[in-house]
Amino acid sequence: MAMGSTSCRTYREPVRRVLLPSDPISREICPMEAQELASELSKDLRINIELPEDNLELYSFADEWKGTPYRFGGTSRKGTDCSGFVWQLYKAVYNMDLGRHSSATLMANSRRVDKRHLNEGDLVFFNINNRRGGRASHVGVYLKNDLFVHATTKQGVIISSLNEPYYRRTYIGGGRVL
Repeated sequence: MAMGSTSCRTYREPVRRVLLPSDPISREICPMEAQELASELSKDLRINIELPEDNLELYSFADEWKGTPYRFGGTSRKGTDCSGFVWQLYKAVYNMDLGRHSSATLMANSRRVDKRHLNEGDLVFFNINNRRGGRASHVGVYLKNDLFVHATTKQGVIISSLNEPYYRRTYIGGGRVL
């Protein structure tokens, strides 16, 4: 083993790795801090976030990733595609590893949910490439009030409405992760 010298002419083994907490920000916050964060996120995201009903972690994640550029096959803040974004969101917010799958596979592996019964965190699927058989080619995560967060090719990670004509036309269903 290689040894490193110190200033006192003693020798120690050099540091090979440093372990840091996996998520130093993740902690319990008091109700007042939570309310302040909800208020700030409501302004940033233009969504009325209500506590304790709404998942503050979900909206914080959406806010942090908002504006992340699109990159096909990407899964990081440097660039992500729609399924990479969903994968990262579920790992961070729900501590669930959905695996790195296509939109079509995510749809096949989730329980179908009628649009009227979508809950916060449900997946929303679209056939934006006019795939035969109505297969999903795009996925996002439902927030509330017909709003969802997703990664688009032109604008990166954004929040959109299911009521926008484009998404209303291409929407093919909702799914709940099993």
